[in-house]
Amino acid sequence: MTDGHTSPAQRVEDLPDHLLEALSPQMRRVLEHQYADEARRRAELSQPEDPLEAARADYRAERAFWNVGGPAMASTRDVVLPVAGAEVPVRCHRPTTAARTGAPAIIFLHGGGFTLGDLDTHDRIHRMLAHHSGAVVVAVDYSLSPEAKHPQAMHETASVAAHLTVHGEEWGIDPRRLVLAGDSAGAGLSIGAALMLRDDQVCGLADGAVTGPEVFDRLRSLLLFYGGFGLADSASRRLWGGDWDGMAMEELSAFTDDLYADPVDADAPWARAITADLSGLPPVLVRSAALDPLADDSRALAELLRRGGVPYDYREAPGILHSYLHFGRILDAANETLAEAGVFAAAHAAGPRR
Repeated sequence: MTDGHTSPAQRVEDLPDHLLEALSPQMRRVLEHQYADEARRRAELSQPEDPLEAARADYRAERAFWNVGGPAMASTRDVVLPVAGAEVPVRCHRPTTAARTGAPAIIFLHGGGFTLGDLDTHDRIHRMLAHHSGAVVVAVDYSLSPEAKHPQAMHETASVAAHLTVHGEEWGIDPRRLVLAGDSAGAGLSIGAALMLRDDQVCGLADGAVTGPEVFDRLRSLLLFYGGFGLADSASRRLWGGDWDGMAMEELSAFTDDLYADPVDADAPWARAITADLSGLPPVLVRSAALDPLADDSRALAELLRRGGVPYDYREAPGILHSYLHFGRILDAANETLAEAGVFAAAHAAGPRR
């Protein structure tokens, strides 16, 4: 329900008591809208026969309401980049708050369990982040699973960062001030790509014009929203998640069943950031939701960043479910988080990297 999932519950009152007691009033209003809109979609919209295509179409339809409004951009353009052996669409949002040239760039990776989502499903989030940061947001429509196997999406992410390192000035971007950001699956892609760049594990970046460590040195910060960072089990996974959000423990496990080209990759540091050496990462903003089964992933990552001496800013939103950044038309916490992230990105882009 919160992550494009169809719930068997018909109304909020059907949800478990422990969840109803914990929901904030605004989060409850979000769910009331979600149930009503799901009923409307079932009645009015036809879906493809293929289950995966049906899920993707329904996700786009469900997100359409939440993308209405938000800041107007000075310019928006769609471009296709030939990177990592693929043709990768990106959308470049330049806010009215950005410098005409030499603005920082936030490379944003959308959530959706690696199988759903595109440039449209997260458009308001992109524009909010651009507005609050004064940065150009470059949203990446990376190759989805199961058609593409990991680490393809991470290679594409790293390669987009490399492209901006080499060609950023042509986009009115300062290639020395890049940020990787993402929500849910996109958060994992962001930190995974940063680790790959640091460790020089991506070949042929920008046709060999730049190395991974050279691109890594351009990263001023990471913005990670309610991601999964490598826990296989946790208290939050056992306490939260269910039919209402499609994130019960068995469903979370299913996300990774067909994700990797080689099963060994599932345990690679870039796939499980909590097992990686995190030293040398740029400052990291970490945000999670208290009623999210992935909450403990963010909590664990924040503690490991602290132990590794990495500057970080961690906060958990109370009474809130996964995917909450989408719900800014009702949920104040979504707008507050995006404003905080924008300020964080701007502050760390303004001075020397720390």
